[in-house]
Amino acid sequence: MVDYVEALRYARGRNVVLPEEFYLLDLKSRHYAATVSRLASIDQIKTVLELVNKSLENGSTFNDFKKQVEAEGISLSEHHLANIYRTNMQMAYAHGRWEQQQANKETRPYLMYSAINDGRVRPTHLALDRIIRHIDDTFWTLYYPPWDFMCRCHVTALTEKQAKKYGITSDDDLPNVARNLGWSFNPATYGKHLNEVLDQKIANNLLDIPYSVEILEIKSKALIEQEVEQAIVDSIKPLDQANRKVLDDFMEDVASKGKDIAPSAPRFVVELTTENEKLTDLLRDSVQKKDIDLKSKSIVNWMMDSFKSVFGFAKNLKSKLTGNNLKGFDSFNLKKGNVIGIVTPTLFKTAEQAGKNITILDMKGHAIDLSKINGLNGSLLAPDLNLEVVSVTDTDIVLKRTDEVAKRLFVANGELIAFYG
Repeated sequence: MVDYVEALRYARGRNVVLPEEFYLLDLKSRHYAATVSRLASIDQIKTVLELVNKSLENGSTFNDFKKQVEAEGISLSEHHLANIYRTNMQMAYAHGRWEQQQANKETRPYLMYSAINDGRVRPTHLALDRIIRHIDDTFWTLYYPPWDFMCRCHVTALTEKQAKKYGITSDDDLPNVARNLGWSFNPATYGKHLNEVLDQKIANNLLDIPYSVEILEIKSKALIEQEVEQAIVDSIKPLDQANRKVLDDFMEDVASKGKDIAPSAPRFVVELTTENEKLTDLLRDSVQKKDIDLKSKSIVNWMMDSFKSVFGFAKNLKSKLTGNNLKGFDSFNLKKGNVIGIVTPTLFKTAEQAGKNITILDMKGHAIDLSKINGLNGSLLAPDLNLEVVSVTDTDIVLKRTDEVAKRLFVANGELIAFYG
């Protein structure tokens, strides 16, 4: 798995504040890596079929065929897929850094290349160490890291004063470093590049109908995932300083356990604690359309995966939850025996100005305990949770978890989205 947590710890240990995009970069890596692996799979399948045909034509043995396959470097091993994923995570992070550096280039117009000077560094990468060029120089379109597989180098933005102090690299002093011809990452066009690759593959294989149809389907899925990423990003508010600290401390705690987690998962959970209605609207609409719309289905899958990821680190262990703020429940005209289905992660907490006192029974293992995330208030009820009304008075509501099928569905922030029966 990509070690997002270690990336954060490394940065914090050097007093480097990662861009806010860090907590959403896995969204881009997720769809990019999925598309690349799909494309790699059909490329490999096509190559294998071509080798089979050659074997038939030439009368080659099976062992000859296996050697040809190995010579093509064809493998769908876990290691290979992990390398694809890790590489594309690095690309997404680099793109985020590039965007941040471009936004600040009036005050920090120069970039300095930094290699990791250890026994693993490649000589070509070490040769670029401490090169300083203007941010708009074409050098960075070729050598902005990562510019080869498993590249660990990074770039630091400098003021003009700092750049002059360290020494701006002249054209004559630029080393002649050969590029990997099989690599084509440009931080300014990351994301767009994948669509260009797909378009080129379609154009190159128009006469090969099954293959081009397969690529068209992959491109269609890639475009949907790009829309999903954008919809999620657009629904999330900028981080304030307090919530940024909550997230950083939570990730540090995850690291101390020797674990890793996609940064967008805790970002999603913290966003729900702010009762962000724009995110709630996205989740509500997606839940309603998930059976007929691939984009909505993907958003719901991300919601479920994010909840489960954080749940693994902050599982509620209390059998009884109490509070007075389950937004919207007071307006339901609840009666004993009603079963309400929670369909999105739902905030349940105690607030100074709220409605009736609410008790929920049999809740061990069915919510996120927010106090385990840097002391946040309340719980986040699990999606796909059904609650039966035990009793209702003017001041109190008692609910209990049940396996009965819900007849009314509830989305976070108190909107009833469907009735059954």
